[in-house]
Amino acid sequence: MIVECRIDDLLSLIGKKLTLKKLEDTLFLVKAEVEKIEGNIIEIEVNPDRQDMLSTEGIARVVRSFLSLETGLKKIPVKKSGKQIIVKSGLNKIRPFICCSIIKGVPADDELIKEYMHLQDALTSTHGRNRKKASIGLYVYDDLKFPIIYGPQVPEKIKFVPLGYEIEMDGPTILTDHEKGVEFGPIIQSHKKWPLLYDSNGQVLSLPPIINSNNLGRMTPETKNLFVEVTGTHLLTVHQALNIITASLAERGGKIESVTVVYPDDSTDETPDFTPEKMTITTDEINTLIGIDLTGSEIVQALERMGYGAKLLKTKHVQVLIPKFRMDILHPVDVIEDIAIGYGFDNIQPAMPQTMTMGRVNPITRLKNKVRDLMVGLGYNEVMNYIMSSPEVLNEKMRRNEPLVTTGNPKSRHYSVLRNSLLPVLLDFTSQNQHADYPQKIFEVGDVIIPNEERETCVDQNPSVGGLMTDVNVNITKLLSELGFLLRNLGLENRFEFKSVTSSDFIEGRSASIKIDGKIRGFLGEVAPEILTNFGIGYPIIAFEIQLPRDCQW
Repeated sequence: MIVECRIDDLLSLIGKKLTLKKLEDTLFLVKAEVEKIEGNIIEIEVNPDRQDMLSTEGIARVVRSFLSLETGLKKIPVKKSGKQIIVKSGLNKIRPFICCSIIKGVPADDELIKEYMHLQDALTSTHGRNRKKASIGLYVYDDLKFPIIYGPQVPEKIKFVPLGYEIEMDGPTILTDHEKGVEFGPIIQSHKKWPLLYDSNGQVLSLPPIINSNNLGRMTPETKNLFVEVTGTHLLTVHQALNIITASLAERGGKIESVTVVYPDDSTDETPDFTPEKMTITTDEINTLIGIDLTGSEIVQALERMGYGAKLLKTKHVQVLIPKFRMDILHPVDVIEDIAIGYGFDNIQPAMPQTMTMGRVNPITRLKNKVRDLMVGLGYNEVMNYIMSSPEVLNEKMRRNEPLVTTGNPKSRHYSVLRNSLLPVLLDFTSQNQHADYPQKIFEVGDVIIPNEERETCVDQNPSVGGLMTDVNVNITKLLSELGFLLRNLGLENRFEFKSVTSSDFIEGRSASIKIDGKIRGFLGEVAPEILTNFGIGYPIIAFEIQLPRDCQW
């Protein structure tokens, strides 16, 4: 992600005069790289996982801490405002969660307003998954009458002037005529009612996640007090997005006040919440992974230099306090990496390896590359899906009940298990790309993970190739011909055969097993209509999946 900053503004927030060379070197040491400097503008490439650095304020906070100008856990005082958000029933299947904050005394000029909008867009497109999981709205606080109401509404009854327009529109018109409605409308369009945010005077704040009101959502240089709301489908994501944007505005000197969200079941949520997460790591773990012997005080100093709170315990453990806006910290390894950065990669002395070896391409990698070349030659386009998926995709939509390898404490149910087959994720990919031209021919070469208690790792990691073709009409004979070409060019002439078989994945009478040296190594066929319906796919699909040998010996 590229973040564009004004150099004078960035240095002002850092609080120290730095040469451009010193600034560039410092950014490089914290994993941010200067892409371009032109006049007073600097473009900085930030790692996508560091979404707390997607703004001038976030970058300044990291640099200030790294230069020991302000070390340790950033304390963000939050005062209770006593204001409420009332959530009405009926949003559970639409967009159930909302988190809010009030920020008073925020400076606002034309340039700063652009930066606030840029951070808003950057967070919703990355962390918010292009507004599907979370979207953000900023409003003029002084124009609002609390409590704010968040509830479902019939589309035709939704009427307000959307941001950037001067005429009132109803909900359906916004989705057809407003550019943001055209772009993000499909997120809510299928529901009978849409989420609406309005105040006690009946003034509409926004139609989440589409567009804000032009009357309440337009910031000007006279705006000093802001109301921030984040709505979404995943509560943790919503909390994190609010924490990031609120913490950034606090860097400008804004005073934070919390808001009480009251849900239909009378449960409440006081937001924002900057209570740090706690993690305990042993000094042995840290030194083993980094490869150098750091003392307890050096570890604490490195952590504080990276913006953590840290305390050395008596039992060679370090207690780490993680800022609430650092959602990239999922595992002790993430903290240990930051310890190495805080200590300074430039301070780690390089050492020659004790043994000398000659590198070569792993045989299974060579086989995978050959399969890729052959599939591309057959006219297929390669896709690369995540190895993590969900039970819905792998089992429920496929009408399967196969054992899955699950992850501990997953951040999202969408990525809570490891895939045990390529076909479901290829179908899921196709379902999300039905707007593309037909015919579509895609394939993937990758690993699938099968539970196996007899192995030391408790899993089998099997390399596989899967592919599918979708069009108005599909021809399974053509697929058989293409698979014959693939297998023959892998050196399997006269060693493979296709045998008719019944499988719940495919239409009966239009599926077969793929046998190599008499052993079933895969399946092919025309995907069952019920499965296509589950994935929301409107065209027939023929597909195959073949397990490749781990030892490269068929």
